[in-house]
Amino acid sequence: MSDKSYLIFNLNHTSYGIPTTAVQELFFLPEVTAIADTPSTILGVINLRGKFLPVMDLSRRLEKARPPFQLTDSMIVLEWQTQRIGIIVSQVDSVQAIAPDRIAANVCGQSKESLQDRLVTGIANVEEGIVILLNPELLVQHALIETAFNLNSDFNNGLVNDALKHPTNSTLNQGLYDHFDSQERQILQERTEALRCAIADEDSAWLMPLAVVGLGGEYFGFGLETVHEFTEIHKITPIPCCPPHIVGNINLRGEIVTLININDVVNLPMNEVRSATAGGSPSPQQAVVVRLDQRVAGIAVDDIFDVTYIHPSQMIAPPIALHSAKDDYLQGVAPYRDRMMSIINLSKLLTSEVLVVNEEV
Repeated sequence: MSDKSYLIFNLNHTSYGIPTTAVQELFFLPEVTAIADTPSTILGVINLRGKFLPVMDLSRRLEKARPPFQLTDSMIVLEWQTQRIGIIVSQVDSVQAIAPDRIAANVCGQSKESLQDRLVTGIANVEEGIVILLNPELLVQHALIETAFNLNSDFNNGLVNDALKHPTNSTLNQGLYDHFDSQERQILQERTEALRCAIADEDSAWLMPLAVVGLGGEYFGFGLETVHEFTEIHKITPIPCCPPHIVGNINLRGEIVTLININDVVNLPMNEVRSATAGGSPSPQQAVVVRLDQRVAGIAVDDIFDVTYIHPSQMIAPPIALHSAKDDYLQGVAPYRDRMMSIINLSKLLTSEVLVVNEEV
């Protein structure tokens, strides 16, 4: 059997994994509107581009205490068949391919077959430690059973509006955001408003999924269709007689991957790529592992912020002031948070003469 890709996230100091095939999108914590007379495992709803999205209290579903919300929390939108739910997690760590032989066949005396009917499908042993694997189908089905509304309802229809008679700052939300100051509440409301705004004539098939990364204090978007996973840079093996953009090789679970620095291509100063050290001084940089046909490479980045979806109408041509000979690799710019994000054409970049990457899988 081939390796299966999982989104690894942290909740209550525990690592969990969920198949990436069930993950529709990620974004930072918005404000959730509580609904009266719903079970304790349902926190409430958000308006996601005009559609009603129930939000599950994953901690309660796992029968654990829920940690206080933080601005740095993320919401993961899970989709199973035609149904969707949101879950709030403390941190999204990485996307990893996990081989079947690294997943325990028995957990607490239960056979793997019996676990298929349970929320936990197994326990994986990865380089970073133990990861508990969850069944997205059961999460979504549980929310569907627990919630009295059709998950595909239009947020503006009568049924959903009847459920949302109370204002956002109702006592139903008491305790969820009480520890946030006024500035943090304002950020939450701005995030909520941004998610609420429906894109005209939106068709999800036309949305562009992007991994949002940081380089030199700027935001960049990489097309998710080329991104294989995210990983920390632990050890770099230098390659003699290579151009400056070839940083070296990294070992990705036994696969040797060439690490490249694209700073010069995106008109940023070439910086030294950090790796983890025994002393643990500066935090290691991260890498976005990309695959294109038979090519595989790791792109060194300062931060990995988000996975988001934009409509092509949101992307505009780069400003004339940014014009250079390297414009071929810049698809355009789009709004992200309070600034603009540059969207890089990774397919064109990896097959160009600017970056020579010929590592084969």
